[in-house]
Amino acid sequence: MTSSLREQSLNFGKIKEVDGSSIILHAEYLECEFENVKHCAEVGAYVNCGGAHGNTICTISKVQITEVEKTIKSSAGFEIVREERKVVTLSILGCAIAGKFSRGVKRLPTINCDTYFLSSDQVNQLIGISLEEDKEHFCVTDVSDDNQTYLNLDKLMGRHTAILGTTGSGKSCTVASIVQSVLTSYECPRILFFDIHNEYPSAFGYNAAFPNENFKNRTNAIPWSDFTLPYWFLDLEEFFGVYNLEPGSNQKAIIISAITVLKEAEAKKQNIDEIVVSADTPIFFNIDDLINNLVKEKDSQSNATAKKPYESIVLKLQSVRHDTRYSFLHREIDKETSIVDYFELMLGLSESERFLNILDLSGLPAEVRAVCVGVISRLCFDFKYWDLDPENIPLNLVLEEAHTYIPEDSDSRFNISKERVERIAKEGRKYGIGLTVVTQRPSNVSTTVLSQCGTYIALRLTNDLDQNKIKRLLPDTLAGQVDFLPSLRDGEAFVSGDSINLPRKVQFREPNPMPKSNDVKYHKSWKTGKPDNYSLKKLVESWHKQDKIK
Repeated sequence: MTSSLREQSLNFGKIKEVDGSSIILHAEYLECEFENVKHCAEVGAYVNCGGAHGNTICTISKVQITEVEKTIKSSAGFEIVREERKVVTLSILGCAIAGKFSRGVKRLPTINCDTYFLSSDQVNQLIGISLEEDKEHFCVTDVSDDNQTYLNLDKLMGRHTAILGTTGSGKSCTVASIVQSVLTSYECPRILFFDIHNEYPSAFGYNAAFPNENFKNRTNAIPWSDFTLPYWFLDLEEFFGVYNLEPGSNQKAIIISAITVLKEAEAKKQNIDEIVVSADTPIFFNIDDLINNLVKEKDSQSNATAKKPYESIVLKLQSVRHDTRYSFLHREIDKETSIVDYFELMLGLSESERFLNILDLSGLPAEVRAVCVGVISRLCFDFKYWDLDPENIPLNLVLEEAHTYIPEDSDSRFNISKERVERIAKEGRKYGIGLTVVTQRPSNVSTTVLSQCGTYIALRLTNDLDQNKIKRLLPDTLAGQVDFLPSLRDGEAFVSGDSINLPRKVQFREPNPMPKSNDVKYHKSWKTGKPDNYSLKKLVESWHKQDKIK
């Protein structure tokens, strides 16, 4: 392996201009060959500005040839000639200390400092990853790729990650590829996946056409028909949000009193001592008993004005109680599921452990999906908050289609989900809970959440607003790299941040099996027509029932 970062055969120019974030050099040539490998001054290539100050590692952000007019003296007198000048602009990444890459620079290069291309061996030397000794890193590229890329698991999962890309850019495949790499590289990960479109079970063995028993045996894909969020785990704010109650009126006092009475009775029944029971305590209570008690209280009131708030509460509770769209709230009433049982299911903590847990939320009503994501996120945060050792079970939440429930705007419908997720973004690292935020519209996602992410995986982005959002989030030295995002291939991303030693373009390994996110094959369907077993009646029945069970 090459030990020096200043190979004279790779010296291609001298620095002519330096400012705080970029360097401009004049190149003697833009291509050279070293050890039978051609090196080019192309956007994204790594170079070293090496001089008395040390070694400054940069990436090429712009290459241009300019024409300069010069006046020269000849035998015929003075004449003006045109001269081409090869100008290369560099973005500063960091420096090399004892041959290893380190972010930030103590001293900037000086004028006329030599600049060198970096070979693959030199880049690998800078990264300094030995998989035999270093268990923090795992590979995310194909074994045949000549530019192997490794991510630091601790920083990828613990310091939050944003995966951004327009629809059709390979975003779902990238997410599936990363999670498959984690499952392959580590024995006991703990990932909770919010699957909004029921895409991901197929990528982890839940597809008869493309089985994978290894992934399936370690994955718990909870279908919509089995998904539950027992209403007795909701805190008061969440309860009012789900059941459309009015927290600003005297309804709040009525509900607090009625729920607390039922939870105190349940705590006594279960012999749960030495706790202060409140309306927020995650203990079972029967919602039908709550409705009946409120009806009795209403009937005991002396006039219509006093009865009115009770009537409103009862009407709204009954409306949601009997609405099939909200059946996931009430499926476990007979079982009286405890918080222990619920976490064993949702986080795969039972005796037959499951390390990837996928929640199919595709059947959730759009108006309540945000509340449900917020509730589950809050429960996971509480779970980690009360675990005295954050390293016991580090947890990562994958938030698919994040723009649909943690948007940038201040719509009150999303307050619960935004507050819960933003709290994890700001405080989760201390307690061992991280976020993987996945979205096709970063401009529409909470800036508070995105700005807390330590790693950005940016796939193809064509919208100006989305590109500008990424520019504001990336360090100034890397903002120029966003300009090539519209030209990235499917599954190719610009990766920067804490989890990768050197920011770079990465072609992620194609997932195997694939998620169910492929484009619809119009040419096939419009050739063959509708399937033999197609039933419009069944479709309408599901529509009427708001039930996506097939």
